[in-house]
Amino acid sequence: MISLTNAVAETIALANGAEVDARVFLDAVQGGPLDVPYLRIKAKAILENNFEPAFALENAAKDAALIVALAHDCHVGLPVAEAMLARMRAAIELGHGDEDLSATYFASFE
Repeated sequence: MISLTNAVAETIALANGAEVDARVFLDAVQGGPLDVPYLRIKAKAILENNFEPAFALENAAKDAALIVALAHDCHVGLPVAEAMLARMRAAIELGHGDEDLSATYFASFE
């Protein structure tokens, strides 16, 4: 869930940064194996600037930190999980901790 939400947020951020309609991404995945309902829900929320929390970013970051800590304890490298945790923390620092996990979208902009 955390990975998928981050991927959607980054994809929409890139589309917006490139001045491409992010709905093109949704059209591209339509009917394929990546066309899952959760992807569409989070994409719609970001496109509508609706970050009402279904799963608060602060709570997701806590869970991601536990995952990363367990991986370190087990001597397992999870660089993607570490990168997602960094994005979550960046969005929290920007004031989005009480918003939905999809608010990692805001960590994409400098």
